Amino acid sequence: MLIAALALLFALVPATPVEVARNEAESNAKSPAGKRYEGVMVSRLEEWLRPAVERCVKKAAKEEIISFDALVRVGEDGKAEEVVFGPETEVARCIAPDFRDRTYPHPPKPSWWVKVEVRLQ
Repeated sequence: MLIAALALLFALVPATPVEVARNEAESNAKSPAGKRYEGVMVSRLEEWLRPAVERCVKKAAKEEIISFDALVRVGEDGKAEEVVFGPETEVARCIAPDFRDRTYPHPPKPSWWVKVEVRLQ
C-alpha cells in the first residue's frame, strides 16, 4: 500500500518546466566542468541516439518530425533523474525511454542538467 501511494505521489509531481531545465543546462554547459562533461557526453550519445531517432522517425507522422531538445537531469550515479523535451513531439515521446533508461557519464555535480539537441530534417 505504501509503495502504491509513493508511486502515485511521484506521478503527480510536476516535471521541471522546460525553460527552467534549458536555462540550467545552458548555464552548466558554459562552465569549464560543463564543457568537459559535454564533450564526454556527446561521444557516448552517438552510439545509441542515432538508431533510436531513426526507429522513432519511421513511426511518426510527417508533421511530428521536427527538431527538439532533450533536457536530462543526470544524477551523481549517472542515471537520468528527469527528462523533459522542448517541444514534446511524437518523436520525443517515442525516444523518451531511451533517454530515461540510459546510464550517462558521472556529472561534475549531482542533479546536473544537460541539453541534447536532436536535429531532424
